[in-house]
Amino acid sequence: MNYLLTSLFFLSVVFGSALQAQDSTGIGGKPYQADARGTSSYLFSDWYTGSVRTDDDQMHDGVMLRYDLTRDEVEYRSGGSIYRADARVTEFNIPTGTDLYTFKNGYPAVAGQTDKSFYRLIYDGNTKLLKKYTKPIEIEKASATTEMDKDARLYILKNNKLNLVTLSDRNSFLKLLADEKNKMQYVIKEEMLDFSGEDDLLKLLEEYDSYKAGRGGN
Repeated sequence: MNYLLTSLFFLSVVFGSALQAQDSTGIGGKPYQADARGTSSYLFSDWYTGSVRTDDDQMHDGVMLRYDLTRDEVEYRSGGSIYRADARVTEFNIPTGTDLYTFKNGYPAVAGQTDKSFYRLIYDGNTKLLKKYTKPIEIEKASATTEMDKDARLYILKNNKLNLVTLSDRNSFLKLLADEKNKMQYVIKEEMLDFSGEDDLLKLLEEYDSYKAGRGGN
């Protein structure tokens, strides 16, 4: 009898552990054990409930997420275990309560990055404004200034090419919009854009796309 009870207890523990380790999200990641790096390599040290899109265009909602900047990978929780999302992930969204962070990949490769690299999508128009974080966010505001994200890199995607731009160097992005130079200069003056934060560049790109669309893209 004691042997039977011991066997049943052992099976229940094994079966229980298997259930706990089961990934119920449908994302299909691999089990992962946290290492000694702690939270220093993550965009945020906390976990947030967000969503993940996979390459079959399925959106998986209600997933506990965090983003590893060093490995450029998504980490998620399921059934009491931690998983690393694989190359099937094309998008993930992290709402922090202060802002919504949408990350996507599939963009053209640039120096040091591949088409699997994740960028935060700041503006999703005909032209796009993307942001590549290299260090964790220490201070979070809905409208980030250059001082808050000094090490982050901004890119404008135009004509299927990623162009590195700098807010402190207006020519880095105005030359990409040179076909509407006069209009852009007018918008900058009228809207009093000083480009101390990325929101000003977002507004400029919105005006650019809107103006181009009004002219039939010419």
